[in-house]
Amino acid sequence: MQYMSQVIQALDDQPLVGFGEYKFLINALTEQIPATTAELLQATTDWIVAEGDFSQATKIAGEEDKGAILVASTSLATGLPFGMARWYPSGLKGQVAVEFDMEYTSGKLFLNGICEHDQVVIVDDMISTGGTLLALINAVQSAKANIVDIICVAEKIEYGGVKKVAEETGFRVKSLLKVSISGEKSKVVQTR
Repeated sequence: MQYMSQVIQALDDQPLVGFGEYKFLINALTEQIPATTAELLQATTDWIVAEGDFSQATKIAGEEDKGAILVASTSLATGLPFGMARWYPSGLKGQVAVEFDMEYTSGKLFLNGICEHDQVVIVDDMISTGGTLLALINAVQSAKANIVDIICVAEKIEYGGVKKVAEETGFRVKSLLKVSISGEKSKVVQTR
């Protein structure tokens, strides 16, 4: 499990930047500070594939902001096609629009590439308040697809997003890392 140490190192003891009442975790994987290395992306992908349940999946879904590189790399690793939730509409047939509200913005997400009866694994980079993930779940279900697993690389434990998703949807989110952001720097407090 060599990949675990690389991912932990990328997210542990990293700077935090305030944004209103919330904190961003500055790191190589999601913010490209410093630049994301191929080794870090590969290590993260390997961990996602090891922990996710892709046995029944026919597609992967995620959102384009910070999770897109993980969705694409997981697609390459598993051979599964993916759909993507974007922040802008294309107006194309089959696009699903849903409202979202997260810690730093709100609006609509527009999901492409997920169809009725697809068996979907949602892959995301980080869960904070759960707003983006709730919108993704809603979008996948609105497309009449089935969610077989949800996996996030990291969970900011102070914001309660995993609990909120479970309470509102019944879905259990697998987070590879639990990260505390209560101090001046991040602290990985638990791994899967």
